[in-house]
Amino acid sequence: MMIHFQVEMQDLTKIEAALGMTKDKSKIALRSAINNAAKQIEKTMISETKGRYIFKRDIKSANDLRKATTRNLQAIITVRGTPNELYDFQVRPQTYYPGSKGAPKWIKARGKKTGTLKQIAAKMGSGSDQYKGFVVKYHSGHLAFAERVPGKKMRSDPRKEAIESLYSLATPKMEEVVYMDNIHDNVMDILEKSIETQINRYLG
Repeated sequence: MMIHFQVEMQDLTKIEAALGMTKDKSKIALRSAINNAAKQIEKTMISETKGRYIFKRDIKSANDLRKATTRNLQAIITVRGTPNELYDFQVRPQTYYPGSKGAPKWIKARGKKTGTLKQIAAKMGSGSDQYKGFVVKYHSGHLAFAERVPGKKMRSDPRKEAIESLYSLATPKMEEVVYMDNIHDNVMDILEKSIETQINRYLG
C-alpha cells in the first residue's frame, strides 16, 4: 500500500500571502506542514490498526515514510509485507502439544478484536479431527498454527500428510482497511490544519 500527500500551488501561495515570505522560504514552511501531517496520519494508522486487530507483532516496522523536501513537496507512506501467520493473531490455546498428547479437541483463532474465536479446519477437509488446526513446532524451533493438507504428502515422510502454516491478513491490508474506513476522508483537513499551524508558528 502507498499513500501520497501532495500539495497544490494554491497552498504555497496561501503561505506566501500569510507570511509575506518569498516562495523559497514558504516552501520550507509547507514542507514542514506536509511532513507533520504525514507523521500524524501514519501514527493514527498504526494506533487504529492496533485497536482493530489482535496482532502481536510490531506494525510500524512495515511502514516507510519518505518525507517531503522543498524540491518535492510530497510525502509518501509505503506499507510493505506478506501475509502474517495466523499464530501472530489470537490463537487459543497457543501451546504446542508434542504428538498431540493432551491437546484440546479444537484450537480456535480470530484476527479482529470484535470477532469471535472460530474453530479452524482444513478448507478441503471434512471438519474431522484429522484436519483440524493445531500448533506445530518446526525443526527451527518456530511455532506456528498449522493444518494437514489433504492429499499432499510430506517430503520427509511420505506416509504422512503435509503440514502448512495458516496465514491471515498482511500488515499492508490491515492498515489499508483502517486508512480507508477512518482516515481517508479527513486527509485534506489534517493537511490544512498542519499548514495553519506552520503559519501561526512563523507568525508567532
